[in-house]
Amino acid sequence: MTPPSSETDRGILALRMAAVAAVLLGAGVVVGMAVQPDETTAPSGDAILDRTAEQYGEADSFVGTVTVDVTFENETDRVERSARAQVQYLTPDGYRVDGLAPDRIANTTVATNGSVVWFDRPTTPPVVRSPNASQSERLEQVNVTAVVEKLDANVSVTNQGTATVDGEETYALDVEYTGPTELPDDERYANVSDRLDDIEETNLTVWVDTDDDRLRKVEAVVTGSEGTVTTTMRFESFQFDVAIDESTFRPPSDRQVVSGAFDRTNYETLAEADQAVDFPVTEPAVPAGFELESAAVGTQGDRATVTGVYANETAEFVAIQSEQNPLARIDTDGESLSVGDETVTVVERGDMTVLFWEADGRTYGVAGSLGQDQLAEIAQPMAVAD
Repeated sequence: MTPPSSETDRGILALRMAAVAAVLLGAGVVVGMAVQPDETTAPSGDAILDRTAEQYGEADSFVGTVTVDVTFENETDRVERSARAQVQYLTPDGYRVDGLAPDRIANTTVATNGSVVWFDRPTTPPVVRSPNASQSERLEQVNVTAVVEKLDANVSVTNQGTATVDGEETYALDVEYTGPTELPDDERYANVSDRLDDIEETNLTVWVDTDDDRLRKVEAVVTGSEGTVTTTMRFESFQFDVAIDESTFRPPSDRQVVSGAFDRTNYETLAEADQAVDFPVTEPAVPAGFELESAAVGTQGDRATVTGVYANETAEFVAIQSEQNPLARIDTDGESLSVGDETVTVVERGDMTVLFWEADGRTYGVAGSLGQDQLAEIAQPMAVAD
């Protein structure tokens, strides 16, 4: 993931994490709309979502397109992000996501048949591995059926009348979560509780087709001390019980694939991460005011990658030391620069700069928005030969 390059981007990340926790993990959700239905003839909100959950849950397969738009706004800034993907589902465990837009995810595939997960990018061979528990959970979170089930569980729903979405008549539903608000006992949520304290208001609205009870749109508006994040998901051109071959969810058979299990463990210090791998890990030259936010060891087969994330109040940088080449997909046609005892490659990606090099059969790199000169100073200790 690209490190945030400004205070605004850090605010977006903070509120997006809080939004996920609030909507999917249980913060209170309250919305008000002006148009009220005739309660003597209109179905209740709970009944509508029950029918929606039943349709998605009983479908043997579906194909559709999901568009996600995220807007962050406060008094001084407005930032918009958008993504679009095709999703395919085949009971019981086949799920596939093909990125369509923006360009950086176009032609990227993530899929599972229940026993393996595989990732395919245009510039690298497909990677196949058995999912661990954490990866299985994350795949479930992008499963449209799971989203529908979550909306239909532990919620109070009010049907606020009809509204037109993308030319189709829908019921507009206000959703209030009524389940437990405790976060899972998981290191991935270690910093989310503090972010939840920053939330001032969370509104969730769901639009369901009046003819066939399919989802048309879900919108969450989260307002916090740093601004407001609006996340809108649109579900387009969904077809249910269509014929999909099982091979759709298996890795490509006509191309070389890379296999291996991948696991990730977080540590509080880089020294602890150093003890978990079989090669020496060097602390970068951390600028004044920056602190280590996380040190993670990822392993694939018998090869490990150590990633340190450092941040101050406005910026972040990452330092990578690896027995494999996690930066292989970066275009190496960059500028050369002498750092320590090494000649490193410098690549610019928008406002982010990446410095990377290979030595002793390992790959090293630093990345962030601090500029080439400061990143070179940070990398200096890592680039000194033993």
